[in-house]
Amino acid sequence: MCNLYDIGPASAKQGRGWRRLVIEAMQKLPKVYGIRKTDPGLVVRRNDATGDLCPEIRHWGFHRPFNPAINNARIEKLDSGMWKPAWEAARRCVIPVATFYEWSGAKGHKQTHAFQSETRLGDAIDSSRASESGPGPAEREWLWMAGLWEDDPEHGPRYTMLTTAAEGMVAEIHDRMPAILRKNQVEAFLTLSGKVSVAEWLDGHPLSAPLEEFRCLNPLKSADPGPPIEDGFLF
Repeated sequence: MCNLYDIGPASAKQGRGWRRLVIEAMQKLPKVYGIRKTDPGLVVRRNDATGDLCPEIRHWGFHRPFNPAINNARIEKLDSGMWKPAWEAARRCVIPVATFYEWSGAKGHKQTHAFQSETRLGDAIDSSRASESGPGPAEREWLWMAGLWEDDPEHGPRYTMLTTAAEGMVAEIHDRMPAILRKNQVEAFLTLSGKVSVAEWLDGHPLSAPLEEFRCLNPLKSADPGPPIEDGFLF
């Protein structure tokens, strides 16, 4: 499950081609930190006319009469119910994510956990934050979350993030986690035929990528959204 994530920071180190276009598209977003359901976020999908992969802005969460923003879709249920039309029509997308968050502990004593790619891309960034709260965070390779998209005639372009059973360090905190594609799986996922069942696809494409986790301050309580700040920086 994921209800909060960051897209930033990002630079040309993230790659070329359509990945570079994602970085350019970020400039049109009202915010790149603290993306919550109903917020505009970036997705990459296949252009049906040209076959190219292109980024675009959509709002997070499918709108339904009983829920205005269904932002997570269980990957085990994509072959039936409300998700089936999007899967069979190959309306798939990937969501670039720098950090996603989960919480542990009892109500009133929640601890925030930040999850990022294990792969670092460069030296420390954001020197202004570093001077205030400790060493600047090293820029990480984006995580690529699997998703679905739709064009709602009333509520506009939307997307939802696929989730799967949690594993590894995420399983210690929550029973669900985003379905994370490895970088070399992204294009195959976006060009997959709608006739392929979820089970068939998963059989040859195990999900998840190496993650790094650390405790951080709750970004929802920050007046200055930005990269997560480790708890340890405060002591």
